[in-house]
Amino acid sequence: MKTVFLTIIVLLLFFDPSFAETKLKIGTDEWPPYEYVTGLPGNESMSGFSTDVILLVLKKMNVLPNGRIEQFPWARGEKMVIDGSLDMLYTAATSEKRAKIVHYPSEPLVESAWSLFIKSEDSGKLKYESFDDLKGKRIGIVRAYAYTPEFRSFIEAEQNYEEVAGDDQNVRKLMYRRIDYIVMDYGNGLYLIDKMNLTGKIVPLKKPIAKISLYPIFSRNTVEKEFVDKFSDELKAFKATSEYKKIYSRYFSVGGQIPSQ
Repeated sequence: MKTVFLTIIVLLLFFDPSFAETKLKIGTDEWPPYEYVTGLPGNESMSGFSTDVILLVLKKMNVLPNGRIEQFPWARGEKMVIDGSLDMLYTAATSEKRAKIVHYPSEPLVESAWSLFIKSEDSGKLKYESFDDLKGKRIGIVRAYAYTPEFRSFIEAEQNYEEVAGDDQNVRKLMYRRIDYIVMDYGNGLYLIDKMNLTGKIVPLKKPIAKISLYPIFSRNTVEKEFVDKFSDELKAFKATSEYKKIYSRYFSVGGQIPSQ
């Protein structure tokens, strides 16, 4: 009886009841290696770097997903987290406009970069040192992605961009020379190129157009800021562990280190 009593005390000391009954309706898109579907049809589940990190942090908070993590096109998921149909959506880049209507945690999941990708045979012909190098060129971007205000202002002034629903479409357009450059997250770009068996045919330029922080975002209609602050604290602590480093190494070994890490 004494042993059982002591065990209960230990459990209570390490159990944070603050969010014990909390369940979050979580959504994401298809953006490997951060998030993607695995498993056979009818038994699919979400995997990826962001998925693994987020679920482990929530577990430490005694929080569960409310059902399965659902996958949506990014623009649709963004609307859903804004109106409260979703409690959490991942993975999002920083955006001043978006930050006014959703909660961002103060701690990012990871730091990455927006990089320009070209056909390898154009190395030496196409470059990027400044936006001037992109004038008169066709640039592929993805609808509703949060690029930097400076880059967005440049392409809108030049009208030299084409929008699609996903990065894979831009990769195909680049291979058919319908565009000259693709802007992609560095890690996602390398992963996608490898998956599409195009390694060596499409390459990133050395200088990124911007360094970015990547986050989950939370609905202001359904999630209190106190919860988001607690999530940030738990995430920051988790990022200092060897477990986080193992997850990072597992997903980014395809293309090597993200430039800003």
